[in-house]
Amino acid sequence: MHTRDTGRVQDKLIKQLERQEKQEAFQQGRFFRFKLPEIHNKLCQTLLLEKVIETDNVAAVSDSILKGLKKALNSSDFEFKYFVSPIRNLVPRPNPYSLYMTQYLMEVLINDPDVIEIYGTDEEVYHTINRIISRSSIQFEKVEEEIVARLARDKSLLPGSAEYKIAMDQLLREKVGDPQK
Repeated sequence: MHTRDTGRVQDKLIKQLERQEKQEAFQQGRFFRFKLPEIHNKLCQTLLLEKVIETDNVAAVSDSILKGLKKALNSSDFEFKYFVSPIRNLVPRPNPYSLYMTQYLMEVLINDPDVIEIYGTDEEVYHTINRIISRSSIQFEKVEEEIVARLARDKSLLPGSAEYKIAMDQLLREKVGDPQK
């Protein structure tokens, strides 16, 4: 008698991978919400100082970059993936938000009347943007680790409970500020 493989093992693996991907996307989105003003300021400053973007109207370009960051934050999963699809294979294991902003610069911002020119290849622009986002991400992760360590000392809170999540959110807001919408 032969046993038939119903695909349960494969289904479990696929579900586990999807869950892991969703959790990672949630973490990145959470980081991005809290650090949006910092990322915006550093990104504008870096793109202008490193002469990636040439402009006569810095304020208008800064507003356009903020608009792109907010669009990345608030777009649906489908819209996000569709927008970055032309450059999704630009680098191995890309940061999705860095990829989004690279595509935004190369597709949307380049047509902005306040932008004179964007210099560099897609890959060079990606690495410039990714450097800024990665630094902010590392700082955010350190703050989160400190908060988790602080909460671990509080024996009245159980990890995963609603009270734990509320306490963590309150501490994050104290350390980092309010998240953007």
